[in-house]
Amino acid sequence: MEKRLIVFEDDSFRSFYPLTHFRPVFFLRPGIRNIFEQIRDSFPDYRPSLFCRPELGELVAEQVEIPVNEFAGMSGDQLLLINGRLRINAEFAAALQKANRNAILLSNGTIAAVKVVDGLTADEAAQLKNGDLGDFIAKIRRRSETLELELPLYNYLWDMVSAIDAEIAADFDFLKKQINYDIESLTGAVKEGSAQRHYPGVHFIRPEQIYLAPNLRLAPTTVIDGSAGPVFIGSDVKIEPLSFIVGPCYIGKGSIITGGKITGCSIGTVCRVGGEVEETIIQGYTNKYHAGFLGHSYVGEWVNFGAMTTNSDLKNNYTSVKVAVNGKEIDSGSLKVGSFIGDYTKTAIGTLLNTGINIGISCNLVSDSLIVDKEIPNFTWYSMRHKMEYSFAKALDTIERTMARREKKVTPALRRRLEEISRERLKGSPSEPEPLSKKPGLTID
Repeated sequence: MEKRLIVFEDDSFRSFYPLTHFRPVFFLRPGIRNIFEQIRDSFPDYRPSLFCRPELGELVAEQVEIPVNEFAGMSGDQLLLINGRLRINAEFAAALQKANRNAILLSNGTIAAVKVVDGLTADEAAQLKNGDLGDFIAKIRRRSETLELELPLYNYLWDMVSAIDAEIAADFDFLKKQINYDIESLTGAVKEGSAQRHYPGVHFIRPEQIYLAPNLRLAPTTVIDGSAGPVFIGSDVKIEPLSFIVGPCYIGKGSIITGGKITGCSIGTVCRVGGEVEETIIQGYTNKYHAGFLGHSYVGEWVNFGAMTTNSDLKNNYTSVKVAVNGKEIDSGSLKVGSFIGDYTKTAIGTLLNTGINIGISCNLVSDSLIVDKEIPNFTWYSMRHKMEYSFAKALDTIERTMARREKKVTPALRRRLEEISRERLKGSPSEPEPLSKKPGLTID
């Protein structure tokens, strides 16, 4: 009997817009690893598969080498299904692996995990093979114990931003068994004074909390501070002069830090980041090359910030920030909430973003004053005089040019997804666009 792991996306994906237009929730990254990687690594003896919305199937399959929405041949296997919004921890993972009976685990009524230890009936296997995950779980529920537990689930993007420090620290601890030799080498080199031969003019604070991958370029006057939490710097990263990196912090492969202060951030691969950035997640391939403040935000891929673009992450009256998601205003319960910015969006020089703003994918923002809109729909051209639909043909041309600068191309699957989102956008008024209409999703509880 083989052990199988299915990481699934439930119907709460809309609550994570605009970041989930091109990726399932479990591909979001609160720390060093994305949620799927955290769950997969917690169950190393299980063969993983992914379940997501059909419209994302092709895009996801381009990024992984495991089955996506394919569940044939699992009838005799032990199955473990994990909600892709779950904040996994070692204790829960160990307990779930030891469980020796069928179980449905709920958290506040939401299915967090399912374990099937005795194989599937023919009917159950057929439901799973057809991708009817909701009906499949309903059938399994009839012969399983249902347990209500207090399990942490991400509900909105600001939950992940709030979790950056803890998640980077947890990921660092997990990866430490693989990278401990390099950490010890840096620590020893700093203590004996030889680190200056390898990194002249670079100052390390608490080097036992710092990991430096191969092929780094650290310029003199760089300060890397691990005193408040670990710092993980990936391979082929370049850090330019007068950069101050404060942990907990992750900087992904191939990124460039162009000076300034980076505090408590998770920065993905091939980014260009400078100025002051605090408690922010950048998914990847994004440019914030110039001065300007970005705080308590979640930014997608292929975003470009014009020079001096700055966001607010704290209200003047020190009350909790409300965020609009799909046209519904939600109280975040947090005092510090910045911006949520979708893939392919660009801001002009000097753009000012109000607290808790939600900006869709492929938007162009040009303004000479503070942008106070709570939510800006996908494919919006926002100027000083009007808001209007951003022509899909022109938007696609810009996207292709943007990706070509990093030697990437718009795949057929990505183009189809862009067209789908553009069609949804057209359901609103072209002059004053409305938020995206809701689409039916997976309901499993």
